[in-house]
Amino acid sequence: MAKTIDDDEVPEIGSDEDEEDVIEKHNQGPREPVIRFESIPHRGSVNRLRSMYGTPIVATWNDEGEVGIYNIQ
Repeated sequence: MAKTIDDDEVPEIGSDEDEEDVIEKHNQGPREPVIRFESIPHRGSVNRLRSMYGTPIVATWNDEGEVGIYNIQ
C-alpha cells in the first residue's frame, strides 16, 4: 500500500508549484490512521470469512471444507 496525493492536478512545467510545494502541502494535511497488518498461517485459500460482532473472534472456511477459528486480538 502506498499513500497518494489527493490533488489530481499535475503542476505544469515552470509553474510556481513545484514538487517540494506539493510534498509540503501534503504533509500539512490531517494525520492518517496507522494500518497494522499481521499474517495468520492458514491452510489453503480462504473461501469465506465470518466475524463475531464486537469480539476479536473470526472463522474461516477454506477450499477443502475445513473451518478455522482465530482470536485476532
